[in-house]
Amino acid sequence: MCHKAIHLKTTATIFVIGVLFGCEGKFQASSAQLRAADEAYNSKMLQRSLSDIEAWHRRNNTGLAESLREGISVSSIEMVFSGKDCQPNEELKTLWSWRNGEDSLAPFVWYHDFLSAEEAQSEYNWLRFNPLIRWDPNYIPLFIFEGEWYAIYCGPNEGNTGPIVHFYLEDEPSISYTNLTTYLISMAEALNSGAVTWINGAMVEDIDSIYRIHQKYNNNMMFPYHVP
Repeated sequence: MCHKAIHLKTTATIFVIGVLFGCEGKFQASSAQLRAADEAYNSKMLQRSLSDIEAWHRRNNTGLAESLREGISVSSIEMVFSGKDCQPNEELKTLWSWRNGEDSLAPFVWYHDFLSAEEAQSEYNWLRFNPLIRWDPNYIPLFIFEGEWYAIYCGPNEGNTGPIVHFYLEDEPSISYTNLTTYLISMAEALNSGAVTWINGAMVEDIDSIYRIHQKYNNNMMFPYHVP
């Protein structure tokens, strides 16, 4: 249940407050993590990783590449988030300027779908104001799969980016990637190295290899999955 700095007298009142205002959680991002995110920011590597991911889908005929939506302008991205406290950073603007989400049964990256700017804002609102979910309003959800999200920091920071948090309904949230650049570099290498393959219409992973790639690019951050 949400704990808010309000004196409430009944369970019914607590529920109503939860519905109206949501449950605010905290996915801690330290000053060191914010600095590391900015230091790892690389627009060219981010764009190259996106191209590599798209090329992998084309080679494997997953159907994803043909379903990517056209990118939208930076002004359109800013309009989607107009008046919101959580504003898209430079990495997000680069991403959605390239492609604005997908319409595909195949996931964009390892088993996660790619949200458009509009979908991300809608998902943000749902997570932020859902009384059963403790969502930190300083993060925009970006990649999604059945009760699991990767979200990027959008809180107070003058930099170009921020860390990526992994949020799963059945587990504690954890900051798992330095920023969107390292997330996409990791995903592109996982695909192109064979750590993730396309077999019988689905992505099949070698979790040990994915873990090693994650550690290579993300400063020994917590890997959000069990490695046997």
